[in-house]
Amino acid sequence: PGQQDPTHESHEVQEGILSVLERGGDVSVRILEQLLGAGEVRAPVLSTFTVHTHHTTTITHSWERCKSVADEQFKCQIHYDLGAYHFLQERYEDAYSHFSEACKLLPELGSHAEYCQMNESKLRGYYKSCASLCSQSTPLEQRSLYDRFLYSLGNEYQDLIKILSEDNVAFDIPSYLRKNLELELQARPEKAPPGFLLQVKTLNTVRNVIEGDLWNSNFPVGLAQGGKPGVQFLVQVLAAKFSKLTNSHKERIRLFLMTLNLTSNIKEVLIPAIKMCPPLKALFSQEELLAMWPQHEETRQCAAKTSNAAFTDPSNLNDIIWELIHSYNPEVLKSAVMLYKNTMPPRPDMPKKEIPELNVKWEMPIPIYNTLMKLPPTPQRELVYLYIVKAVELAQAKSFQSSLDILEEASSHASTLPGRETVRLCKLLTWLILMTKIQHCLHQLPCVDNSVMSELTNEARKCLSAHNGRDGIAPWTGVNNWCILLLLNAGEWNSLLGAVSLPSHLYLLVLVKPLAATARALREKLTNKTVWYELWDVVIMNRSAFLDCLENVREPSCLSIIISLLGHVLNLLNEEPSNEVHIDHLAMWPSTKVTVSVEVVRETLTWLVIHATRLYPTATHTSAALCTSWHLSRADLSYMNEQYNSALAGYLTAVFVATDFLRNDNGGDQCVLTDGIIRRMIRCCMNLNCYTQAAILCQFLENIDYSTALRCLQERNSVDAMDAYYCCLWDVSLIEFIINMHQKRGEIQRRDKALKMMGLLEVNSNNNDEIQREAAKVRKHRFLRAMAKQYL
Repeated sequence: PGQQDPTHESHEVQEGILSVLERGGDVSVRILEQLLGAGEVRAPVLSTFTVHTHHTTTITHSWERCKSVADEQFKCQIHYDLGAYHFLQERYEDAYSHFSEACKLLPELGSHAEYCQMNESKLRGYYKSCASLCSQSTPLEQRSLYDRFLYSLGNEYQDLIKILSEDNVAFDIPSYLRKNLELELQARPEKAPPGFLLQVKTLNTVRNVIEGDLWNSNFPVGLAQGGKPGVQFLVQVLAAKFSKLTNSHKERIRLFLMTLNLTSNIKEVLIPAIKMCPPLKALFSQEELLAMWPQHEETRQCAAKTSNAAFTDPSNLNDIIWELIHSYNPEVLKSAVMLYKNTMPPRPDMPKKEIPELNVKWEMPIPIYNTLMKLPPTPQRELVYLYIVKAVELAQAKSFQSSLDILEEASSHASTLPGRETVRLCKLLTWLILMTKIQHCLHQLPCVDNSVMSELTNEARKCLSAHNGRDGIAPWTGVNNWCILLLLNAGEWNSLLGAVSLPSHLYLLVLVKPLAATARALREKLTNKTVWYELWDVVIMNRSAFLDCLENVREPSCLSIIISLLGHVLNLLNEEPSNEVHIDHLAMWPSTKVTVSVEVVRETLTWLVIHATRLYPTATHTSAALCTSWHLSRADLSYMNEQYNSALAGYLTAVFVATDFLRNDNGGDQCVLTDGIIRRMIRCCMNLNCYTQAAILCQFLENIDYSTALRCLQERNSVDAMDAYYCCLWDVSLIEFIINMHQKRGEIQRRDKALKMMGLLEVNSNNNDEIQREAAKVRKHRFLRAMAKQYL
């Protein structure tokens, strides 16, 4: 009391400063404009200047060491600065002239413009604003989607469909404007050509679906009335921008199409259109497509049985080939093979291809192919070949159950084939079935029944032991690798470390054996540095092979070990304590540096942490401590890459996983929210201009950081609704500062809101410690939930 606020300046002082700056500003402008016509520009470097010591009598600098500055960088920077100055002085013609020149020089700067530091998006914004104010029209193709949308509305909807389609990925046009357009066309249909309204409705619905918003429930009826052209337009719109969509967007589209399919009179058009569009077809398994239109498959089967004679007509050969390539129904394939064999070619000089030659993308394991080709060529052999390649296709598309069904058919038919290699073929097919079952099991982890895992584990052990069998029929490398991955993920580490005789030629064992040994040592709480260091030596292997292996590692302990190891390597390479990544098992690894790229390690670790948190987002199938650790590592990596929004999301997720969404009041949030983590969250909020959130987080520290909190509360550029978080304050000193600050600024409503918080009984500083802790806990949880609504 009685002291003047050091941040407060009188009106007279401000006026004096501004008058001095205005007089000097024009002089600076003239100097800069003269410099635009200067010749070669050179900038001094550190070695240019001679160090002054107590022995020096004269100073002679080495100006010849100055570095030449590229003319385009120098001029572009000055044009940008002069344009910004004129813009703030409301001299828009002068500003437009300078911004135009800067835009012309922009493409010449290159990716590393050392002497031109400016924000390209700001330059574009300045240029468009000045062009509008000076009545200078920008070419239509260079305008934003929003501007092009408004232009199209005033010019008979020119290119409107293209603009709306592009906006379904860019999200530049506000949704309410698109909805208003739809309502206007409904009210005045004569303003647009026929079918235009349905196209606009389709594009608006796709935008809502991709954004996760509610879409008009009347759209399926309108689409059904539009018939085949409407459905084809929908499929075309979805496929056009499919490559730019994220996995969550694709999942929303998948559910949207399944919902559309429930509408009567639409599946007959929708499902064939989806099947003809590879990107959309890939969203569904074969079972889902059959379930969406079961009558279609039944009709095709009946047609195949009743029109065999008609199919033998050479003109129907293409239809038979279509069935052979696209169908996955065993009965349809069996009928199509017989028809293909009995159908004559359309022309004598153009012989038919053999069935294996119909599709060059068909694949099967080489041992099976070689064995199959040794058997006599019969239609039955062709059918077995077709079943196997179809099963491989379905397995690659993750439709494992359909793949297994076809493989059972293949095995059944293979046992009846003539030839000495039949027994060998049946044995190889048994291993192919086992490999597919293992792939199915690992794909479903961690949601796999223990009995299924136990049964597959026993079969995998038998398969691995068959490499030295007496019958001379050994499983190929692919089967062995999948069996090893199953044992690793099942926690059968003893089997990998000597209990089962393993083939010695498998490259996968170079990584799997040390990993299994380390995991077993951790499980049995053994200290075995020899094992740990062996894993340390082999893990920095070929990155592609490393990722291929880890993609199928889903056992929590193994994931935790690899994440810990890579995190330790990254921390050693960074040598910056402020950017360290959270890891477990720190004492396991040596402090020896490795010669490997930081970028490669960071990218690999980021991929692995995302892989782990996708499999185990919560503690449902593993321990909360592991999940929490992975979320913290993921957040630290985002913080290291300056992805502050993602970092905040990761830290908050770790808190909610550790505390079961704040339901377990056992201090879990305090275990996660250490002072180091809280300070990172504060830095993230400040970089996102959410200064009020940063100030609230300062209360979470063991010793409240008043200097940072007060600096944040005084920040004018905050974008996070300052007084909306006053209900999360519990420190009396901060509340008093806020009341005083609002009083000086004349912000009465905000001051009254802060006073109301101060008047609450539980905030009284004279309360006992238990009441104060409870009040702080309630406000902490309230704030964390508010943050979760924004960032999660």
